[in-house]
Amino acid sequence: MEPTEAHAVTRVRKPHCLKRVSSTITNGLEAAFFHVGHFVGEYPVLTIILSLIICGLCGIGLKTFKETDNQVDLWVPQDSRIINEKTWVDKTFPDRTRFVAMVLESGTNVLTPTFLKAMMDYYSRSVGITVSGSKFSNFCLKVGGKCRLTSLLELWDYNATIISRLTQPEILDKINDTPVSPSFGYEVSTLLGGKITRVNGRIEGATATQVTWVTSGQTQKVKDWESNMIGIARNGHPRISTTYVYASRSFDDEGYGAVDDDISLLTAGFSIVFIFVILSLGKFNLMEQKIYVSLAGMLCVGLALLFAYGLATAMDLIYSPIQSIMPFLLLGIGVDDMFVVVEAWKNLSPEENALSVPNKMATTLKQAGVSITVTSVTDAVAFGVGASTVIPALSAFCVYAVLGIFALFVLVSTFFSACLSLDERRRRRNLDACVLCYQHKDYTPNKCSQGSSLLQVFFAKFYGPVLMKLPVKTCVVIVTLIIFAVNVWSFTQLKQEFKLATYIPSDSYAYQFVDAKERLFDTEGIDTAVYCGGFNYQAYRSQLEAMHRDISVNSYVQNGTVNAWFINYHTWLNQTGRVVATESQYASNLKQFLSGSGNSLTSFVKFNSNSNPTAITGSYMTLRHVRESNSASEIESMESLRSIVDGSGLPQHEESNALPTHKCFAYSPSYLTYETNKVLLLELYRNLGLAGAAVLIVTCVLIANLWTSLLVFFCVIFTVVDVAGTLQFWGTSIDTASSILLTLTVGLAVDYSAHIGHTFMTISGPRKERTVATLRNIGPAVFNGGFSTFLAFVLLANSSSYGFVVFFRVFSTVVLFGLFHGLAFLPVLLSIVGPPAYMNADIIPKSRELTVRPDPGAGKETSAAESVQNGEPHHIEPLLHFNQ
Repeated sequence: MEPTEAHAVTRVRKPHCLKRVSSTITNGLEAAFFHVGHFVGEYPVLTIILSLIICGLCGIGLKTFKETDNQVDLWVPQDSRIINEKTWVDKTFPDRTRFVAMVLESGTNVLTPTFLKAMMDYYSRSVGITVSGSKFSNFCLKVGGKCRLTSLLELWDYNATIISRLTQPEILDKINDTPVSPSFGYEVSTLLGGKITRVNGRIEGATATQVTWVTSGQTQKVKDWESNMIGIARNGHPRISTTYVYASRSFDDEGYGAVDDDISLLTAGFSIVFIFVILSLGKFNLMEQKIYVSLAGMLCVGLALLFAYGLATAMDLIYSPIQSIMPFLLLGIGVDDMFVVVEAWKNLSPEENALSVPNKMATTLKQAGVSITVTSVTDAVAFGVGASTVIPALSAFCVYAVLGIFALFVLVSTFFSACLSLDERRRRRNLDACVLCYQHKDYTPNKCSQGSSLLQVFFAKFYGPVLMKLPVKTCVVIVTLIIFAVNVWSFTQLKQEFKLATYIPSDSYAYQFVDAKERLFDTEGIDTAVYCGGFNYQAYRSQLEAMHRDISVNSYVQNGTVNAWFINYHTWLNQTGRVVATESQYASNLKQFLSGSGNSLTSFVKFNSNSNPTAITGSYMTLRHVRESNSASEIESMESLRSIVDGSGLPQHEESNALPTHKCFAYSPSYLTYETNKVLLLELYRNLGLAGAAVLIVTCVLIANLWTSLLVFFCVIFTVVDVAGTLQFWGTSIDTASSILLTLTVGLAVDYSAHIGHTFMTISGPRKERTVATLRNIGPAVFNGGFSTFLAFVLLANSSSYGFVVFFRVFSTVVLFGLFHGLAFLPVLLSIVGPPAYMNADIIPKSRELTVRPDPGAGKETSAAESVQNGEPHHIEPLLHFNQ
């Protein structure tokens, strides 16, 4: 038999240990919030001033604010080997090059006189562009005295006269008779793509080709030249079916440009939430609308951001682009807490509403404080666990989030509550809600604005009773389990895949280029290199040649793309009959080779500048991976090449924190992404697991009931799994953006269920009645919090920016499934297997005793403590809100 409401302060039986613990925790929290509420209600102006001063002082830390955009600092685990490898490469072979690439597509064949003449038109226009008095020849990358430009036209030395007279047979003969670029050593066939036609091993046609211009330097004139080239390509050519273009500046122009455009959508979403908050908090009359209270609630989010950003910057935490979602994360959490406080304010009994403002605020926070504590602490702990991840950007974001959530919790309890207290004082003085200096005389609010809110009526009269019917409860449980089962399967199908193109708007020229490159050059992977430091190359000639052979036949390396300077050099030594016995002889002869027939390989080797004898301090060889279909295969290709190089028998550095372990190593800028992807999936599962465990522990402590905490935990797990599964159906893969947002879902999902679970424990009576009362009391606040979060992001549904699209998908599904589990599934479970309510409390705060209204004829007003001692009839519910 379920416990019923008890009105006596005395206990009828001794509680067991767990009930005493839960009573101690809840009594302590409610007593603390009673004191906070009383202070805030009595000194609202002081509270507001102190809040502004503290947040302002923390904001001083922003004077050293700077955004980090270095990929290594943001996304690569700091214990990864690639950190030192990149540092060495950047120092020894600094890359100051930029590029413009075109993919040219023909409906029939690119190996025709007409098509080559059209390509010559593009070339002539590219070298003719003048920017600030400079042309391509002035800032191109020189290799062996020639500008680095990969094109079929190189076979005819870009001679317009020769090219204009070419015939089809002459073109095909040249392509097949010159397999390797005479200037730069790459295989000419790698420039051909699409449908390649071969007859008896001879190339007879192809439907696409690619051209790349390489420039040196990061000057503005180079960037302006790129803009001109992009314009030429986008205008197209009448004799070329389609021209696709991509330049070094394209990602910044198109990717970040789309982000900047969508920031305005988020700003509009903020405005929509503000309007919704105004409509939800107040009543539709001149006295009880709460426009300034709503504004104070939004200001809480701004102050929390100032506190978090200032303190985090002072702590020297990195600020990454993902921090741009912080305002909207805090908006969702802050508005939710704000609705809980206002809903408790609205639910006060007539006796409680008649209390003085300090006592009324104390009673409100006493009821709402524990609920917002549960959600705020669980959110903070969930994000705090995420801060232990090895991915720096995610770790820093979680610390920012913890600071913001803490500040928001304190500000809602103090700053917002102080503004609510001031608004109540205004209302009692009959001052207008908008024009504060105007006092109404004999004002009577319209009838439509009085009484319970529509949502309260809906939850109490319609939704709650219908949900408690057995057929409805059965349907809710069945639907929940079916959705969960389907999404568990879908979760297991999530693929780990990162594509840079996904972060470029799908309607941009840059995205079209990447798509065309993948479609027409489907075997072409990333360019990479094997770098070697300074050692005795003469002593390791055989190991170098063996490494070259192993790399050339590796299945992850594209045939014909390996270009090793030492192979050409060793061949030259054999051909010339030179005898090399020492390291200095090896280096001296290499210099002669590079100044002669090996001129195009000059940039591949670096010598010491001052010491004598001559020695090699660094070198590299280039190659290209085959295209891989997913991130797992890309990681395998990287590890396969690394294993060949690491196991080649070449020397290693002595133990050092600043140098690569191996003196020869494989490196590509794309490996930075591969290193992140290598740990991403494991980190995602780890963070989700730790956050879930932390949420369970915290809810057990704060809700102070194991069974209710487990039910809340199950709802959080169901929500996270449903979100992840739905993302898979949506075509979203696991990458940096989605993994970060999925980690956040644990903290966001707990809010919807924790409020319901805690409120259920504060109401006594039969389970069904307690469930309906819970939905009536806290249901509107939970719904408004979730719906307002959805409104903040709804405008991003059709965003062209991948990051914001994933942002919308994750947050919208969190709201959808969070509300479903919090307002449907959990109430059904509680109505069936919900535990008894909290024990009745016998604590009376002594520092600020609550004055109670005596029953008629009871005499003068007394304190609650005096009434209890005197045995007088009184209304003590505002003070003692714990039930059996």
